[in-house]
Amino acid sequence: MKRILIFIVLLFSSCIDNNKFNGHVYDYDTEKPIENVSIDINGYKTQTDSTGYFCIEVKSNSAYKVILKKEDYVTKKINRKPDYLGKYSQKSLKYNRLYLYAKESDFATN
Repeated sequence: MKRILIFIVLLFSSCIDNNKFNGHVYDYDTEKPIENVSIDINGYKTQTDSTGYFCIEVKSNSAYKVILKKEDYVTKKINRKPDYLGKYSQKSLKYNRLYLYAKESDFATN
């Protein structure tokens, strides 16, 4: 039982360090989380879960490009650069709310 508890604590703390970029992806019009959004950060890939959540490791001292893709949504690209000290603050990597526009949305640009 003790091992299971330790495993669960480690699992939940896996995105606590500074080298993880995490957050949720939502539909811009409905504010609902989007499942199975493909997220690519400089070649490292992951997908959102059923709550729109993702967590992916990034290099803490280099620029990176975030690409979000999902069928029926406009692909979103975000460029991130470290601060003047060459690092990202913990706040800038954690709990991001990202929005995608549905292709038929009034706000989508083609």
